[in-house]
Amino acid sequence: MNDKGYSLVVTLLIITIFFILGLTILSASIYQAKFTEVRVQDVESLHEATQAIEETIAEMKVEIEKLELSTPLQLDADLATFLPALQEKYKITIQDITNDKQINRTKLFTRVYIISKSSGAKTVSRQVILTNTPSFLKYAIGSNEDVTLNGGAYIDGNIYAGKDFYVTNVANYIDNSQKYIEQTSFPTTSETSILFVNGSHYSCDNKNGADACYDIRNNRFERVLSNYSNDVHFQSQGPSVQKEQDEFIDVDFDWTFKDKLLNAAGIETFSQQYEANIDKSSEQLLNEFKKQFTIFDNAHSLESGLSETSNQSILLESNELPSFFIDSGEINLKDKWLVVNGDLFLGNSVNKPVKVRGNILVFGNLTISGNVQLDSTIYVLNRTFIYNANISGWDDKQVVLLSKGPLEIARINEFNNSFSFDKSNLKGYFYTDSNAVLYTVGSYINIKGGLFARGNENETVTDADTSGLVINTYRGSATKQNGTISFTPPSSLDKKEQARFVIRHDKSVFIDRGLGLPFVKKLDVIVDKLTVK
Repeated sequence: MNDKGYSLVVTLLIITIFFILGLTILSASIYQAKFTEVRVQDVESLHEATQAIEETIAEMKVEIEKLELSTPLQLDADLATFLPALQEKYKITIQDITNDKQINRTKLFTRVYIISKSSGAKTVSRQVILTNTPSFLKYAIGSNEDVTLNGGAYIDGNIYAGKDFYVTNVANYIDNSQKYIEQTSFPTTSETSILFVNGSHYSCDNKNGADACYDIRNNRFERVLSNYSNDVHFQSQGPSVQKEQDEFIDVDFDWTFKDKLLNAAGIETFSQQYEANIDKSSEQLLNEFKKQFTIFDNAHSLESGLSETSNQSILLESNELPSFFIDSGEINLKDKWLVVNGDLFLGNSVNKPVKVRGNILVFGNLTISGNVQLDSTIYVLNRTFIYNANISGWDDKQVVLLSKGPLEIARINEFNNSFSFDKSNLKGYFYTDSNAVLYTVGSYINIKGGLFARGNENETVTDADTSGLVINTYRGSATKQNGTISFTPPSSLDKKEQARFVIRHDKSVFIDRGLGLPFVKKLDVIVDKLTVK
């Protein structure tokens, strides 16, 4: 009996245990099913919210393409004819934050919106900027002609090549007028970068010189095209590759220069006086409206003379020497313009930087050298040289520099091996209506902004055999002793943190630079990243 009773108890205990396990598994299965159902609903809700925002933006682009710009106030009236309907159609919220960004909506066509939609307990949103600025500001680097990346740059943002794209793992440089080629890494991009190529793309793997990418026997950097393959090669991380579907809105540099010159003379865009004069040449406009400026015959009197100028902009002009040097002090133009009828030199050779705040028009060449801090938009009718310079923003502001002639950048923060990968040392955009070449082999540049060369198909980049934009950069340390440059590669070529040229695209330029930005006669839609909070 005792054995039978014991067996019965054991049996009942086992049955109870299995019963409890069964209930536990059943409960877990029910919970998992409910959790999965909730999760699926969350994902579906998130997808629906995202899709509604994307469809709103797509339809907004269609409606905006139909608009003809007349005045900023008329733009608000035009937008009011379809934005409320989009809100109702897609059940989204369109919040106008233009005033919060301190944008003058009576003088500017820029409008900023937050488009959002609830997704359960979260909200999906995207910032959208409407602007009549040119397309080059949308890219980290680019050209309407060819784009050539030589060496180990790091690029966070999109790349635009109107024609062909070339990439190599060598860095070309010039030292004491002699040309050299240094083996290094291929460039690296962020995960979200896109390479827009309207032509073909090519890459060359130098393989320690066995299949040389360049030939320098003719005293310039000539591509050995037989060693280039029809593909794209990046180090560790590269961009997705596609053709640009959006229309490229170009800059009319001459018209833009005249537009800013008239603004500097106190004549508002779209006024009758503006329309009566915009078709004249820049030289003719300067002569006719000279009385609208306070004239200085040398730049050294600027700092003390600014407080005597009331609301007039400044004209630097001299019959004796058409070259002007701003090489000391702080020039704060505030909302005035500085017009230079000649060449302008910015910079100095002392520890204390020269500081300039305000927009500048240069009728001649511009040279930036030495220690300079800028909060400016600068237009240059001829060439621009930036060399042997340490450039930064004044109070963390940015510079937008547009040059009609070729742009050359070299010897910036030279032989600085303290890499600040996450912190920029230059905030701004650099544009040329012609070709551009950048050397950061011994230099170190970390830009928050962009670099774009419209390109001149009738000329080649200086010391090269292509038109458009050419960037040469080394990855690793560079030092110079006894007249010789020594290079030390990183322990792994994948270390993007040791790139001597870093550039991160910055959309805030559409908002921050305001009236100084180039003006085009068509609106564009700039879309920021999707956020979920």
